[in-house]
Amino acid sequence: MKRIFTFLSILVIASLACGLPAASEQPTAAAQPTAETQPAETATQPEIQNEAGDAVLYFTIGMHIEPQGETAQGYGGGKADYHNPQFFDKQVKDMYEVTQMVEAHGGRMTIQAQSPFTTVAIESGNTILADLAAHGHEIALHFHEDAHLGKNSASLSVQEWCDVMKEEIGYITQASGVSDIRYWSGGNLYINLYEAAECAGLDVNSDWKNPSTQSTDMSLTGVNPWRPAGGTDGTDFTLFATHDPNGAIIFLPEGQYDKTDFASMRRSDNAGGDEAYFEYLKESLYASLEAAQAGKVNVFHFTIHPSEFRGDPQDPFGVIERFLTEVVDPLVASGDVQWMTLSEMADAYAASE
Repeated sequence: MKRIFTFLSILVIASLACGLPAASEQPTAAAQPTAETQPAETATQPEIQNEAGDAVLYFTIGMHIEPQGETAQGYGGGKADYHNPQFFDKQVKDMYEVTQMVEAHGGRMTIQAQSPFTTVAIESGNTILADLAAHGHEIALHFHEDAHLGKNSASLSVQEWCDVMKEEIGYITQASGVSDIRYWSGGNLYINLYEAAECAGLDVNSDWKNPSTQSTDMSLTGVNPWRPAGGTDGTDFTLFATHDPNGAIIFLPEGQYDKTDFASMRRSDNAGGDEAYFEYLKESLYASLEAAQAGKVNVFHFTIHPSEFRGDPQDPFGVIERFLTEVVDPLVASGDVQWMTLSEMADAYAASE
C-alpha cells in the first residue's frame, strides 16, 4: 500500500508542476517603460498623428550670409561692410557661437555664403568656413543676383549667370576647402535660374521668396520635395510647382507654413518679436509633423543670418537655445525628427525616387 500511495503522490505533484508557467514566460519589470526611459516632452508638444505613426521629418537650420559691402564683381556697398574688420570679426564670432550651440544639440547647419564675406575671409586668412566644414556643417551658396550681376540681371543670358555663379562658388571653395558645392538659395525671379544653376554644377535649391514682396507663394510650401519643371518670374508658378521626374534640380520646401510672409515675418514689428516668431516656428514644425507621410521624404527648416536673434547680451541667442531644447530635442529623442543638412535631405529624396 505504501508503495502505491507513494507512486500516486508523485503523479499528482508532477501533474501540478506541468501546469505552472516557466520562469522565462513570466512578465518582467524591465518590459514596462519607466519615467526615466521615456523621451522628454514639453508640455505643449501634441501627440503626433502622422500616417502610420512612423513618418520621420528631416530638420535643419540654414544660414544666409548677405553681400554686405562691395562684392567681387564690383557691385553693392552700404553701411554694413565685411571689409570692415570689426564688423567681419563680430559676425564670425557669432557664427561660431550659433553653430557650436547647434552642434551641442546634435545638429548640423547649411551655411550659405557669397562675396564679399568669402573674399574677405580669403584675404584675411580667416578659416571660419573651413572650420565649420570640418565640423560637418554643409557649405553652400547664397546668391543675391543684383549684388553680383547688376540691376538688370533678369535680362542677362544663362551663360552669364552660370559664369558668375561659378565664380562665387570658386571663392567659397577657396575659403572653405570644399569643392562639392551643391546647394544654393537666391536668384529667385530669373525664369532660367535652374538652367544656370545646373550649368554651374548645383542641384539642390530652397528658400524661395519674392525679394520685392518678401513673400512665398503657398504652392511652394509643404514637406515633400520635388523636381520643378522650370523656374518662375514671381508671378506664374505653374512650372515651378510641377514635378518633372527628369528635372536636374531638387527643390526642398521649407515646411507646412500657413503664411505667405513666413520667411520675412521675423523682421516685422507686427510679428511680436523673437519669442513670437519662434512660437510660430514651433507651431509650423508641429504642423509639418502632422503632414509627414510614412514612406516619403519629409523636410522642414528655417533660416537665420549671422548675429540674428542674438537678443539679451547676458543670454546670447537664448531664443534659439530654448527652441532646440524645448521643441526639437524631445522630437529627436522620440524619433519623429532627424537632423540633416539640406543636401543630405535632397540625397534622401533622390534615393527614394
